[in-house]
Amino acid sequence: MRSRGFGYSEVPVGDVQREAATSPYGLLPRSRAAQDGYGLTVQRLKTPPADPNAQRLSALSERERGVWEAALKGAENGPRQVIELPEGPSLSIPTGSCASVARQKVYGTSWERNHFTLQNLSNSIVEDTLDHPLVKAAERKWVVCMRHEGFPYQDREDPLRAMRRHLDSGKSDAAGLRATGEEELRIARRDAACQAEADLAEQVARAQKLVESALSPARTSVLKDFRAARQAALTGAGVPLAR
Repeated sequence: MRSRGFGYSEVPVGDVQREAATSPYGLLPRSRAAQDGYGLTVQRLKTPPADPNAQRLSALSERERGVWEAALKGAENGPRQVIELPEGPSLSIPTGSCASVARQKVYGTSWERNHFTLQNLSNSIVEDTLDHPLVKAAERKWVVCMRHEGFPYQDREDPLRAMRRHLDSGKSDAAGLRATGEEELRIARRDAACQAEADLAEQVARAQKLVESALSPARTSVLKDFRAARQAALTGAGVPLAR
């Protein structure tokens, strides 16, 4: 950004540990359920981090802010790369932005393609795993278990939907949020216990292995490329990749 005549302050990363601990399959360990439930009330209580560039941008005119944003993220009419995803849509990615140039410098020129291809592959694996008979059977056991506990849910998204509605319609003061948080913990503890009783995590792991074993070598090769690029970037930064 400086080379293009713009000031820029790095934006702090979010709660990486919480994001990493979130299962794409909705698996809920008992320890996490007991600590903060589904994390919904905790998230609502959090104050959004201040944008370190807000003051800088507020001093710019609307046109200048547009030019600043285009330099950082790419202009609509700027250079772009079209990425055709296997068994998926095509994506148009800006290549002249400072964010794109930085990623290519750190990870290599093939990073964008590998990243989105891997993301598409991961989404496909998750969808196929959730549709697998092993997982469906475990989820039916979960429904029965939750019903016995007094929660007549039809699927594993129901408690999350109920808690979101509760948060949106309930009181937003400290006492109201505390009551909502206690209810969230109560439901999440039973959810986690029923997941364990239904052996859901084990069935998800088994199903995922079966789904991945059926993938073609062409689709799995991108994972090797992605790991190699990430390892090279971390090694260059002096941070060895954990195994």
